[in-house]
Amino acid sequence: MTEAVTLKLEKKQEGVKPALQGRSKHRRDELIHAGMKLLCEKSMNDISIIELTAACGYSVGTFYSRFEDKQSFFRAIQETAITHRLELFEAEFSDPKWKTASPEEIFAHLVNNTVDFIDGSWRGVVKESILGSCTNTEIWEPLRLGGRKISNVIVDLLEPHFLDDNPEESRDSVKFGMQMFFGTIVQAALNNPGPVRLEDKQFRENLTRMLTLYSKLK
Repeated sequence: MTEAVTLKLEKKQEGVKPALQGRSKHRRDELIHAGMKLLCEKSMNDISIIELTAACGYSVGTFYSRFEDKQSFFRAIQETAITHRLELFEAEFSDPKWKTASPEEIFAHLVNNTVDFIDGSWRGVVKESILGSCTNTEIWEPLRLGGRKISNVIVDLLEPHFLDDNPEESRDSVKFGMQMFFGTIVQAALNNPGPVRLEDKQFRENLTRMLTLYSKLK
């Protein structure tokens, strides 16, 4: 079942018509949640407007009164997913306890937080973003920027653990560890090739160990 979240689409988006009334926002939100659910089963190209609106009990006209086309509709879904992900991440890691946590504890929470996101109701959005970026690099840009923000939060949290004689070496090692981490996550979201798969307990454990051992910290 698709997780219910508060949508943040108040800023102007190309192809997405402003929803000013409560009823209009509700219908927009229902369409987006239905789209997220369908993306867990098939690609955006394979989702018809009729199928999408029927899932909400609306007419095709309801869709076009809010979205110009499926491309703008996907951008709205993508923004919803990324905004929700970043808000949760920043809220969780703003807890003062993380300032005194060990690197392994920080990495473990990062891994669990990210895998829960990827392996849940948002997986279809991430996969569609990856596939779409093969022909349109702009589609990947929101996820790239989101990943950079997450990396910056982790780097800042780990700064007290940087090597006294070479803090830049610590910073660079954490940044590259995060690059390897996101690369593994993307591959798992797209193909989940194994031998350790996304849903395996060892997947989380191995990623946490990789980040902890690779990073050059105190």
